[in-house]
Amino acid sequence: MKITTVLFDMDGTLLSTLGDLMASVNFALGQSGLPPVTFDETRLAAGYGSVVLIEEVTKHAFPTGSPEFQKVYDDFSAHYAAHRNDTTEPYEGIMELLVALRERGIKTAVVSNKWHTDTEALRKKWFDGLIPLSVGRSDTMPAKPAPDMALAALRELGSTPEQAIYLGDSEPDAQVGKASGCVSVCCTWGFRDVAVLERQHPDFIIDAPAQLLDVIDGLDA
Repeated sequence: MKITTVLFDMDGTLLSTLGDLMASVNFALGQSGLPPVTFDETRLAAGYGSVVLIEEVTKHAFPTGSPEFQKVYDDFSAHYAAHRNDTTEPYEGIMELLVALRERGIKTAVVSNKWHTDTEALRKKWFDGLIPLSVGRSDTMPAKPAPDMALAALRELGSTPEQAIYLGDSEPDAQVGKASGCVSVCCTWGFRDVAVLERQHPDFIIDAPAQLLDVIDGLDA
């Protein structure tokens, strides 16, 4: 198997975003008189997109889609758009991995459950020149674990699932890797504990970005 393409999740895989997510969540909760959440509560609620995030951190205090829920969601979204790079930064070893993939001629893209505008803004700020494409959630693009975004990215890159890796840090990432037909790789430096990842049975679990190159070498052998 010759690997030509790597698709990356964003939050918890490429970027450490939890500090900014938690700050925006707690701002929105405070605006509606709800108690703040902890770092770990934010970490465990993240990964399935902003609607699920707000459902979890509000502990379902408001029905999804109700005016009260929409206010929390809108306050979070507005605050995050203004503060998404206050503390966010790439994980250690990510930039070196991306350079190595570029040198090998491997195509890359971001596939994220963030809304596309946030996904693209973060791609441009941190990875412009290293990752040329991002696909985020939209009204016409369902969230992971649906395979639509991953398959759209592969089509845009001119790649096939059989020659691609999907790397992520949480349950929907392992699931979308399998659903799209890619090699499924999970990383342990992100939002989920190893035991959670093992229950998803990805093809590989890695502990550091550079280990992805070992996976590629093994598959190419």
